[in-house]
Amino acid sequence: MQTTNHYSSPVTKNETMRTVVKPVDQKKAQLSTELEKMRRGGFWFRKWRSEDVANFSWMVVIHVLAAFAPFVFDLGASIVAMILATATGMGMSLGYHRLLTHRSFKTAKWLEYMFAYFGALSGQKDPISWVSTHKSHHKYSDTERDPHSPHEGFWFSHLGWFCYNDYVIAKCGEYSNAPELRAQWFYRFLYETYFWHPTTFAIMLYLYGGFPYAVWAVGVRSVYVCHMTFTVRSIGHIWGERSWDTPDTSTNNWFTGTLALGDGWHNNHHAFPSSARHGLEWWQFDLTWVTIKFLELVGLATDVKLPTEADKRRMAPSKPTKNI
Repeated sequence: MQTTNHYSSPVTKNETMRTVVKPVDQKKAQLSTELEKMRRGGFWFRKWRSEDVANFSWMVVIHVLAAFAPFVFDLGASIVAMILATATGMGMSLGYHRLLTHRSFKTAKWLEYMFAYFGALSGQKDPISWVSTHKSHHKYSDTERDPHSPHEGFWFSHLGWFCYNDYVIAKCGEYSNAPELRAQWFYRFLYETYFWHPTTFAIMLYLYGGFPYAVWAVGVRSVYVCHMTFTVRSIGHIWGERSWDTPDTSTNNWFTGTLALGDGWHNNHHAFPSSARHGLEWWQFDLTWVTIKFLELVGLATDVKLPTEADKRRMAPSKPTKNI
């Protein structure tokens, strides 16, 4: 009996394609339907998980506290707020972002954990959740599965996604793309106990300095650091220049570039995600890169990654463009 050639037979080939492609298409269609249903349900009138309530409550509390700042100015509290803003901001930019997510350099484990813990004190989720979400942002940037897509409006890309955990999980999966962090007890510990850390820190600051410290070192400091990071996701995909030919809407914006310790040179970052330096031009101030360079000089940072000239030629457009 003659055998069937499965590689040349049109019938078998088509049947094979149906068995492989159809389930994938169905899964994609089901996901789109589920996401559309969640979008139609709106942000406010839906089932709120305890995590969403906690994140939203944290945002409300720090903004209410910050509103008292003009009425309870305290020099000591304001100085502590600036120091903590720099430390927790570096925890986000250097720790969560450039080190844990993109592995743009290497450092000792104790220093890695220190910066990661500073990031946890900023009030923007634990390292596993944050890193997983940011990896998904790069993988699905500006598509339906982008966890904070600018196509869903400024409010959503800036803050709404942060308080809608079910929607982010429906888009990206439940934090399964950071196995290197899940394998470490320290990051599992922060994942399981996250809310206790910024909350306990806030209570300690209040017990130390009273209401002025709660206002400045908790409220003002946290509002600044949170919006410093959030503007990269919203403004950084709407307004600014596009120096590199990336397949997304990322931009370089001088406001977010300065405000976000260098992370706001976002088009540079999307062009060269593994680069430890985001401000690639001399005038693009990047405080996080200055810090990494200092760590390298004193022997605390190694394998620091930068884009090569070949990388730059590959990503260079005919001329820079602007998003308006």
